[in-house]
Amino acid sequence: MSRYFFDFHALTLSIRDEEGTECANPRAVSSEAMRALCQIAGDRPDRYMGQTLNVVVRDADDHTVFTASLNLASAWFAEQEKSQAA
Repeated sequence: MSRYFFDFHALTLSIRDEEGTECANPRAVSSEAMRALCQIAGDRPDRYMGQTLNVVVRDADDHTVFTASLNLASAWFAEQEKSQAA
């Protein structure tokens, strides 16, 4: 297995992965990147609302090998908003 580093980037925060994660194949790398995005967005959705969250995956030679992004947005429909306010 190879070690990959999953760096997180958003408008308000960037975190460089210094430890890395062992992944067996490219599919495992993409799954881990997507899982990380969903977990980060789920932990603090209000913090990242209206932002695009990005994970940049590097290999052990510090080359970018994969990227993934998640746009976190929501919207009320006009009729629903009126009934919620009442």
